[in-house]
Parts: sequence; C-alpha cells; structure tokens
Amino acid sequence: MENFDSAFAIVTGLVKDFKENEKRYLSPEYQEAEVRRDFIDKFFEALGWDVYHSKQKNPYEQEVKVEKGVSIGKAQKRADYSFCISPNYRDTKFYVEAKKPSKNLYNPDYYFQAIRYGWNANTPIVILTDFEEFHIIDSRFKPDIRTALDRQIERYHYSEYLDKEKLSRIYYLLSREAVENNSIDKRAAELPKPRGKALQKGLIKGGYQSIDESFLEELDEIRLMLAKIFKKNNPGLTSEELTEATQRTIDRLVFMRFLEDKLIEGEHFVNEFGKRNSVWKDFITTSKRLDVKYNGVVFKNHPIIDSPTFKETDDSNFRLICERLSYENTPYDFNIIPIHILGSIYERFLGKIIHATDKQVRIEEKLEVRKAGGVYYTVLYIVRYIVVNTIGKIIEGKTPKEISKLRFIDISCGSGSFLIIIFDTLLHYIGKWYQEHPEQAKKDGCIFKEGQWVLSLKQKREILLNNIYGVDIDSQAVEVTQLSLFLKLLEDETTATANEMQVLFKEKILPDLSKNIVCGNSLIGTDIYDGNMFPTVEERKINAMNFEDVFPEIMKNGGFDAIVGNPPYVRKDTIDNINKIYFEKIYFSSFKQYDIYVLFLEKALKLLKDEGLVSYIVSNKFLISDYGKNIRKYILDNSEIKIVVDVSYDNVFKDASIYPLILVLKRQTKSELRDNNYIFYSDNMKDINGIKFVTQRQSSFLKDDYSFSLTSIGKKWVDKVDNNKILLGDICQITRGFRPPPEYLINKNNSTEKYLIGKDLKTSYRFCWSGNKVKYLENKIAESKSISIFKQPKILFRDISLKFNACYDEDGFLCLKTIYFCYLKLNKGISLKFLSGVLNCKLINKYFETKFSIAHIGGGYLRFRKQFVEKIPIKEINFQNEIEKQSHDKIVQFVDQMLEAKKQLQTITTDKDKTYYERRCESIDRQIDQLVYELYGLTEEEIKIVEGKNNGS
Repeated sequence: MENFDSAFAIVTGLVKDFKENEKRYLSPEYQEAEVRRDFIDKFFEALGWDVYHSKQKNPYEQEVKVEKGVSIGKAQKRADYSFCISPNYRDTKFYVEAKKPSKNLYNPDYYFQAIRYGWNANTPIVILTDFEEFHIIDSRFKPDIRTALDRQIERYHYSEYLDKEKLSRIYYLLSREAVENNSIDKRAAELPKPRGKALQKGLIKGGYQSIDESFLEELDEIRLMLAKIFKKNNPGLTSEELTEATQRTIDRLVFMRFLEDKLIEGEHFVNEFGKRNSVWKDFITTSKRLDVKYNGVVFKNHPIIDSPTFKETDDSNFRLICERLSYENTPYDFNIIPIHILGSIYERFLGKIIHATDKQVRIEEKLEVRKAGGVYYTVLYIVRYIVVNTIGKIIEGKTPKEISKLRFIDISCGSGSFLIIIFDTLLHYIGKWYQEHPEQAKKDGCIFKEGQWVLSLKQKREILLNNIYGVDIDSQAVEVTQLSLFLKLLEDETTATANEMQVLFKEKILPDLSKNIVCGNSLIGTDIYDGNMFPTVEERKINAMNFEDVFPEIMKNGGFDAIVGNPPYVRKDTIDNINKIYFEKIYFSSFKQYDIYVLFLEKALKLLKDEGLVSYIVSNKFLISDYGKNIRKYILDNSEIKIVVDVSYDNVFKDASIYPLILVLKRQTKSELRDNNYIFYSDNMKDINGIKFVTQRQSSFLKDDYSFSLTSIGKKWVDKVDNNKILLGDICQITRGFRPPPEYLINKNNSTEKYLIGKDLKTSYRFCWSGNKVKYLENKIAESKSISIFKQPKILFRDISLKFNACYDEDGFLCLKTIYFCYLKLNKGISLKFLSGVLNCKLINKYFETKFSIAHIGGGYLRFRKQFVEKIPIKEINFQNEIEKQSHDKIVQFVDQMLEAKKQLQTITTDKDKTYYERRCESIDRQIDQLVYELYGLTEEEIKIVEGKNNGS
C-alpha cells in the first residue's frame, strides 16, 4: 500500500500540472516527444518502472525500452515503450503507444497500430495514452481496423487519476510490482473468451487468432499458391523440388521483411517489387543483391528458382503474395515478433510437404509426422530451463576465450529453437562479462555504446561459428535453423553496424553455417552402406552421416560439451525395416517395442565428452516400461543423473497425449562417482525459478534389473507401499473381457448370459447392469475364454477411468473387453472382498497415480492396464497376528456394508433416503481408508500428503 500511496502522490502532482496548463498541452503545437518527457515518462516512473535508466544502465539489461522515434526511409516507427521483467529482457509484458494530447485517441488507426504491437509480441494487452487519456486495449485479436475500437477494455480521463479506486486499477495492473506478480496474465484470463470455431479460426470479422496460428496459416496458404504457380509453369518439377523451391522463396520473403522492419535495410523491398521489371524478376534481382551483402543459405544461388531455365511465375499471383506480406498491408511486424515464436511457427510449417501429381498440387503431413502423431514444439520456458541447466552451468565463471573452445549441439534441431536460446544465453553472458571487464572489452573489439561496452556483430558471428552446432535429417529444417540463427544474429543490429562488416572487415554480414548446421541422420552412420546393401533411393532417404566425418575436430577432442533438444518420438512399429535392422544391431537401447527417443538418449551420451551434459525433454514411458529397461541400464552405467523434472501435468505439448519429463545427465565413466551421485527430482514446475527438489542417491537404482520410478523419489509413503513384496499379480489372475461379433449381442430369448459394459461400472464396489445379454459361444467369439472363468467371484474395473472403481461380482456376469477383472489364484487366506476395499481406498489410488505416470492419458484419466495393476503391492496378512487379522476382517465387513448400501442407493426413490445412504457410503469409505493406512504403516503426516492436505513429499 505504501508504494501505491507514493505513486498516487506523484500522479496527483502531474494531474495538477496538466490542469494548470491544459490549454497549452491540448494545443497542436505541443508535441508527442514533449508529453512523453513531461508526463508519460514520469507517470510510469511513479508506477515503479526505471524509465530513465537511473538504475539499469546496461542497454541490454533494461526493463523499459524507450523508442527515440528514429526512422529510416519509409519504415514504420516502433512502439514508444516496451516493458519487461528481469531477467527476461526480451519477453515484453506490455507495450505503450504515445500520442500528443491534441489528437483524439479513440481512433481506429491508433488502436490498430497499438494492437499490432501487442498481437505480434503475443502480449494480451497494450496501452494507448497521451496522458490526458489512458486506454487499455485487448491485443489478443488479430489486428483488424474494422473492429479495432471494439477492443477497448478500460478508458480513463486524466481527472480520474485523482480517484484512488480508479488509479489503483491502473496501478495493480501495470505497476512493476504488479506485473512481476503476473497481473497481465491474470487480467487477460478475466477477459471475455472468444467463442465458436469460426472465431477461433479467425474466419469472421475481428476473429481471435494468435500470432503463431495466424502466421502459420498465412505461410501454408502462400506455400500452396507458390507450389501451384511453380508447377503450372514448370510441370517437370517433382514434389521434393517444389517443396524446396517454395521453402527458399518463402524464407527470402520473410528475411527481407525482417530486414525492413528491423531497420537494418532502409528500403521496403517487398513493397517495391514490380516497379522496375516483373514482380518475380525484381524478387530475384533483389535476392542476388542481398546475397552479395549478406551471404548465408537464404540468398545463396538456388538450382531451381535462380536457374535461367526456371520459367517466371504467374506474375499476378506472385504480386498478390508480395502485397499481402508488404509492410503496407500485413498485420505482421517482424521487428516485434519474437524469434522463438517464428521458430515455433516454422517447426509446425516444416511438418508438411508438397505432394504434386500431373493434375493436382496439395499440402500434406510428412509421413514421419503422421507416424509420430504430430509436431511437438517445445515451449519457450522448457527450452530455457534445459539450456540454463546445461550450457548455463558449463559457461559459469568462464572467460570469453575459454567459452570459445566449447561446443554445443542439438542433434535433432528442427527449426533451431534450442540453438536460438543457446545463442541468446551465450550473447547475454559474454556481453555481461565484457561490461565487467572493460579493458578486455576494448582489446577484443567490443563497441562502446550508450556508456557500455557491447558485442560487435563480428564478435557475435564468431560466437555462432565457434559454439553452436546442429543436425537434422530434413534439409528444409536445416535451412530454417540457419535462417533462425541469422535472424537472432541481426536482432539488435542497425544499418550502420551491419554495413560495418563490409567496410571495416571486408566480409559479408552473415557467416557460412554450412559446417555448423548440417543435414544428416544422427542415428545412422555410413556403415549401413557397407556392401551396397541398399539401392540409391533408399540411401538418399536414409541420409546416413558419421559425426567423425562431419565434425572431425570436435570428435578428435573427445566430443561435444553439451547436447540438448527434444528428440523425435517414433515407435518401433512405425519404423522402416531397414532402419530397424540397423538400430537393433547398433543400439543397446533398441529393446522390445522401443521409441527412437531412447536411441537419441544413448547416441547423445556417446557423443559427449567425459563429464559433458545432455538434457532432453522425453516421454516418461521409459521409466517403467519394458522397452525402457536397456536405456535405464545404459543411463545408470554411463552417466550421473543430475536433474529430473516431471512436466507431464503442464500441457507442454498442446493437444498431445504425451507425458514428458526433463532429464539432465552428466556423462561419467567412473562408477564410484556415479553411485554416490544424488538425483534432484521435482514433479512441479509451476515456478521455474523456485522449483522444489527432493533427492535420492543414484546407487539406490542399481538393483531390481535397473527398474526405477523417479516419480517416487523422496515420497516415503510410496516406499512404505513398495515394501510389501506380494503384488496383486501374485495373488490374482488378471484378465480382460471378450469382444464378440455384433450379431451375438442381440438380446433374444436364446441370449442367456448377462454381460457388463464399461459404463455399468460408474461407481466403486457395485456395478449397475444395463440389461445386456449375449449368446456366448466360446469358439465363435474373439479372445474368448472359458465361461467358467467369468462365473467365479471376481473384481471388475474399467480399462480407462478417473480412479479404480473396483466392483465386486459373485453373480457370474460376463464383461466386454473394456473391462478387466481379477480372481484369486493363490490361497493365502486373503478375501477377495478385502482386496476390493484395498483397491478402492485413497492410498492405492494415489499410489497408482504417482507410481505409474505412464498410465496418464490426459484429462485426469488413467489407463488401468494389466501390466500396471498386477504390480500393485498388497499387504500380506499374517493371520497369526491378531491385529492384522482383525484389520482384514473389519475391511471385509465394511465392504459387505458398502455393497448393501450401494444396492439400496440403486433402488431408493426419496431424496432423504439418498442423502442417508450417500453419507453412509462416505463414512464406510473413511473407515476403510483408515484401516488401510494403518496396515501399510503410514504416519499422520504421510496420510495428509496422500489426501492432498500437505504439500510435502
């Protein structure tokens, strides 16, 4: 409250000053630069922001960026202010666009301009102000001048700043302390949600569409248009050639627009195409001119589109493409779109290819993307976490000279998202080091700018060439990665600094990354070609590569210092036989029904220097699955497991049924160091800067055939359950129902056997039969079982459910395949009703959810497969021990009471009776839970954890 009172006092003074000279301030002569200096700067200083940079002097570490209004040629001006929170100086939280007070702010052009800034940066709100008025605008919607004014959220006149309640609304949204506490996102969550599919897809006027969704859609449409006109005029082009030609054309257009909006070039190329020759000829001429200046793969002569035999495109259609991307017409501002968002767009863009026939051109998903179920782009905070805990740890305390000898790689780099953040991390660290060592900064060629030493473009190039490497099997991905790194390299450059490379150093602006970012198969070496065992087409498709040949110096020196990434997720059964044979010959981890991400883990450890780091985000399935046995052994035999963070609940991969974790491993050849290593584990990543870890010694996993569950690290109550060596599968036979042909499910007189379907098991203990019958002929029904199996007492549970809902049956019901059931096979005196109580209790449900993270399938649902359920530890009852015997018998009695109460619930007709029996069931549940806790030896504190009443572990 003290900070707000201080802000209110300052703003009150500003209001008084404005009021006293209102006539002057509202005159056309009073300019925007003046109102910013006299009022707007001071207003945001009052809100706690360091607008004048009196504290944050380093130009690369300032939370408030103030645009000085410099423009070049016809280039659009930038947002007047952008605000971020340390240490993420590139993640804009909100923009402020200023106008002079004589202007009417409620203007669609001004609103459109402001929304464009916010939308391109993926920020939900933007501010438009002249101090006289203060407009808060919703920038979640794609800029549309027709609906721009509809995006107003709140609007204030300067006289209202004197109202504490109204000023507090601004303060607790936009003050530094509020923004640091996530006020922007919280306010955005309160805004009206876009409704309907048409709105979501942006199909109606003013429809909601995020920057990445919109630009991806734009690129897809442009790609299809280009492919059709290229094919029409050059019918001999294959699908692969069309894919490559359209990709290079799009990359050039995007790069040109980037140079324009960043003010690195002083002219608007794309807007001018067609004013000298045809649109296409002007495009090619400009590409050649920029190649001379910039170098790099983007403008490099292309054998298709730059060939003299390539026929000009349909100029009217190519003109339309250029017009929709030109600065005058496009909603996209490449000065503002974060490079990582461009990367996320391209990652999904790369998941598709052009398929062409003589009659048709269409876009379709790549085969490997279809097999994997989609493209899983890694969200920024995950990428940053991985890079900080690998590259960040390695460079800590080192000099720029020492760092120049380190080598970092992503061996499945995609669009280059991890490499962009590595580059950004290196630039930030080295730039800061030079600020702290000014004498060395001057010697090494830094530039003195605004009172600080900053990295020159030449130094940034050297960092990129020295430290950053990438491999991808897809040539288009390699091209996009290079493009992304070039954009990152030029992010803070100007016309002057870019031209300096040519004038002073007589070098092209962009480095040649062909030796750093290469196209090849990271998993398959050229030994697959020994004996010419495959035809040429297959050889090209495999794209085999030896790291020793491609990166000879690095491999001679022991390998890479760090490897990071998000390796592909592709199951064995979708892999070509040729690859499969090779994998099973070369990789120890190619075991049973493996997924190739485990091969990438093994390969990464092989490519590292001793004590090098690898960090991947991978599916958690390898922890307990059968196919994960060998990779678990390989990891434990060859590395120290440093960090494991379970992010399976964070929706890391949108719309994908994948439950991932972040793994940080240190290659370690000394067994005594591995065994004494402590693993840091967390299952909560809500606050990336304050993750709470628990630890466990790595040697504790060097047993039980290398099976381990990291999800149980530090959870003593899990250990207590695990200490019971008898498993449910030891006591019971677990099987599933049958799958009959439809004609046998007709309820006729000769259909005598009652059967259950999944929805009959809605609640625990007692099912509710829907009236279904079947004519059960064992030799006619798929997966048929002897009917006698169904006729004995059994416990039934659904294959997919929110919890066990184990139901007891002694009436001989049959069931369909969506239901599992178990019956006693070992007589240890344990009652099946006792097991019903144990399986339905809170402890076992929590244990299953915690232990078998692989069983999670989204929306809170779990898959109760036999391979999981049979591993549930059961307390072995010593019937000679009176206390244990009494507990067993009490649970059986309570289950009998529960079955009767549930039976009554199915037949009662009054609300009063329903309430009575529901409360009765709740009471019985609590008593069974307590008895099970006592049997498994849990403390009161551990019971609170299981029941979610304590955040401990």
